[in-house]
Amino acid sequence: MEGDSEPGPSDANNALLSAWKEAEHILPLDDVVRKELWDGSIPIRLSLAQEDVSTFESPLPFYIQTSRMGYLSLDLAPARAYFQPYATSLAGATDEDMWVEYDSVPLKWHIPTGVLHDLLAPNAELPWALKLHLSGYPEKKLLPYGGEASVKRQFRQTLKQAASMRYGSAKRVSNLSLPEMEQLWGSIREGDFARFREISTEILKPSQPGPQGLASIKRIPIRVMLPHLQSPIQYPFNAFKPDGSLQTLTDLLQQLFPRWPDLSVGDSADASGDAAGVSEADAVERNVIVQGISPPHHTPLLWLSQQLSHPDSVLYICITPS
Repeated sequence: MEGDSEPGPSDANNALLSAWKEAEHILPLDDVVRKELWDGSIPIRLSLAQEDVSTFESPLPFYIQTSRMGYLSLDLAPARAYFQPYATSLAGATDEDMWVEYDSVPLKWHIPTGVLHDLLAPNAELPWALKLHLSGYPEKKLLPYGGEASVKRQFRQTLKQAASMRYGSAKRVSNLSLPEMEQLWGSIREGDFARFREISTEILKPSQPGPQGLASIKRIPIRVMLPHLQSPIQYPFNAFKPDGSLQTLTDLLQQLFPRWPDLSVGDSADASGDAAGVSEADAVERNVIVQGISPPHHTPLLWLSQQLSHPDSVLYICITPS
């Protein structure tokens, strides 16, 4: 039947032009918004795990202010030095033995600090109370940790995956020179937005001006995080629909979870977007958090990706119980 025919080149071109009318004003990077996010931080209170204390008295907590955009494991060296005299039996312990937990949940060292907080403790009282361990690394729950080199390697791998999803190729990251990659990583370690902006802009900006630049964005790299899932739902989503309207946060949520907003505690989804494990009895409302805020659900995913992605170019969407 004629009504069932596939869209032709002219239909696709019309959809692109229609999408461009909306995307033209939201596609450019907004450095005011990005700088505000970059400056975000979380105050943390670290207590030494009781099983690691080998002195008569337990030490007082250690306080740090850590960047939402960075990685918590890279900010723990001062705390380890502070607690070491109280863990004399662990004199041979190294950074590789160190790990942190919140409410009995080991924190993944390769996930940005802000994402961990949004996922596990969005409503927790500040400073965020965490427990530092100097021994007993939970190998079954966390990836092997080899210090900063491990974090840097995971960051680069995620950055390449995101570039591949976005443009169909990881060349934008693979082609970075060693000094450029070192500048990018150093900007995250040192909290230097100006140095970060210089490299990240080249990774994120469209390859061409106008509608063809929008067409070059193949997929939006998204990770949907739920507290009960060991791994995120990695979902590469189109920037716009066949009719030319921009995809929104609502579109993503409804495609991943058909019963949204009544999402079961047991719900999960695979890369095809099929929800599973739905239980009417367990259905609860959820909060949707991106970079510490709950954006309006009609917000285009393209804008969220351009302005609210983390330094690894991934848009992290955390879904938590309300």
